[in-house]
Amino acid sequence: MSSLTDYIITPRYPTAQGGDDTRTMNPLAWGAFGLAALACAGDLVSILRHDKRLEYATKPAVMVFLIIAAVVLHPANQGERALFVVALALGLAGDVFLMLPDSYLLPGIAAFLGGHLAYAAGFRFAGFSALGLLAGLAIVVATASLFLHRVLGALHGTSRARLRNPVIAYAIVISLMTVSATASGNLVAAAGGLLFFYSDVIFAWYRFVKPVAWGQPVNIVMYQLGQALLVLSLAVPS
Repeated sequence: MSSLTDYIITPRYPTAQGGDDTRTMNPLAWGAFGLAALACAGDLVSILRHDKRLEYATKPAVMVFLIIAAVVLHPANQGERALFVVALALGLAGDVFLMLPDSYLLPGIAAFLGGHLAYAAGFRFAGFSALGLLAGLAIVVATASLFLHRVLGALHGTSRARLRNPVIAYAIVISLMTVSATASGNLVAAAGGLLFFYSDVIFAWYRFVKPVAWGQPVNIVMYQLGQALLVLSLAVPS
């Protein structure tokens, strides 16, 4: 049986004759992933140095290069790829909104909410794992029971109280995306979905509950790595 690494480097797709159609990840896709990694490193530096000008350049660049990678790689399913590109574009919009003042936080939440719905719809083209479904449900329910009430409590009675319902809606939708990823039977997608999920848990904690010195750099690395793995999962048959 071919290993997961084999599928990433040299994807194999069943043919009508029962054999395998072997295609390599093309240089354009790998190049886009490489540029996304460089932009991610630059974004991390911008956070550590509190360099807003560098952040404005590097943070959106990560998503631009991941969109390019998704467009040029050889996907296991074209429908899944199309919806993932929509999700990535909405993620790019969300990233831009979150770099702006707090008045743009609600549009940012809305953009990411739409992106998670697009990812969840895309996973309908993937496989299905009952074990992955149960594991995903257990993870999101346990995490929500530990953290969600603290986040909502921190919003209560503040100028951000209006965000309570959007945060609840967002928590439901990102949980749907995460469970869809783990239930797809695609380990790369599951890892990407879980990284994305926990990056947002960290974001909500340091943004709404209390500041955490390491919160933003850890959040951004987990988020961007999660997005990259979701893109890479397109080349891995479920």
